[in-house]
Amino acid sequence: MTRPGLSRRAALAAGLSLASAPAFAATPALRAASLRVLAADKGVIFGAAIEPEAVDSDFGFETLLRRQCASLAPENVMKWNALRPTRDGFDFTRADRFMAIAHDQGAQVHGHCLVWHEALPSWVEAELTPRTGRALLTDHIARVVGRYAGHIQAWDVVNEAVERNDRRPDGLRISPWFKALGPDYIAMAFHAAHAADPAATLVLSDYGLEYDDESWMVEKRGTMLALLRSLKAARVPIHALALQGHLIGGRPRAFGAGLRRFLAEVADLGLEIHITELDVDDRKISGSLDRRDGVVAEIYRTFLDTVLDEPAVTRVTTWGLSDRYTSKAGMFPRPDGQGVRPLPFDADLRPKIVVQAITDAFAVAPRRRARR
Repeated sequence: MTRPGLSRRAALAAGLSLASAPAFAATPALRAASLRVLAADKGVIFGAAIEPEAVDSDFGFETLLRRQCASLAPENVMKWNALRPTRDGFDFTRADRFMAIAHDQGAQVHGHCLVWHEALPSWVEAELTPRTGRALLTDHIARVVGRYAGHIQAWDVVNEAVERNDRRPDGLRISPWFKALGPDYIAMAFHAAHAADPAATLVLSDYGLEYDDESWMVEKRGTMLALLRSLKAARVPIHALALQGHLIGGRPRAFGAGLRRFLAEVADLGLEIHITELDVDDRKISGSLDRRDGVVAEIYRTFLDTVLDEPAVTRVTTWGLSDRYTSKAGMFPRPDGQGVRPLPFDADLRPKIVVQAITDAFAVAPRRRARR
């Protein structure tokens, strides 16, 4: 399959320097476009990850989500430690509340996540063994996916399965699931999810695939392609690859020809591509708020210009929507004590220049049709 080379606008974007003045500058009356509408016009689903408590306690935030998001993702409430406090006991209270919010807003749901090496309840360490592992994994997936079958359009089935630092020839992470079940746990999880909801889009999600100038990321792309090819060859029901999209401020925006080739190779496997946790870490961006927001906007714009040129990219989800509710505030605070600003809307729910950057990226993106 022959694909066009680097587009003119992407080539120009790739040549921009972080040291230069940002192309985006704050304006007194920034247009707060509906990102869900702009994305839908190009055949892309735009959404954000949320916690249900933020919506229940904040009418302004709920209103913002309703206007901006065609899809919602559960940031934490569908992980193992939230759903399963004991081996035989499930608690769906918060997950059900999340689903009710999505239903009320008329939003699709991108479920997150069924299998991960983190966010596991403490009892798993003793209970997860080669003898019990398969039933523990597949029964959990059947219970969770089955509960929401027909109401969750896409699932992150396996999250962060690749870790080259673990030094396996296949690049797989030596996670608790791998230790108990070997590499077959990935296929097991996808088959179990498909059996529970044959209509859901099933996704393999990972980080560290975005930058052309990071050698370990370039190597990880090759490992990921090999894994995807092996899963497809084995007829595993996998439908999409998710790039998490946690981007970094204060470094070159190296989203260029290498990323384009990688996305094209994923698309050639017949897979959709989802951007599922998009934000920008602004800890190392100095200067005024206007300058910081301008640099963050350039990063969003350059990244989205690159990935949206690939028609297989059908979803863009930001990891939060407003700086009022961002996990980065607690996990990655700025050393100068100023609030982090990784998302399109500020802590007062006002649109930042990032919204214009996303708007412009959608405006020039090619239209595409859903692949499934």
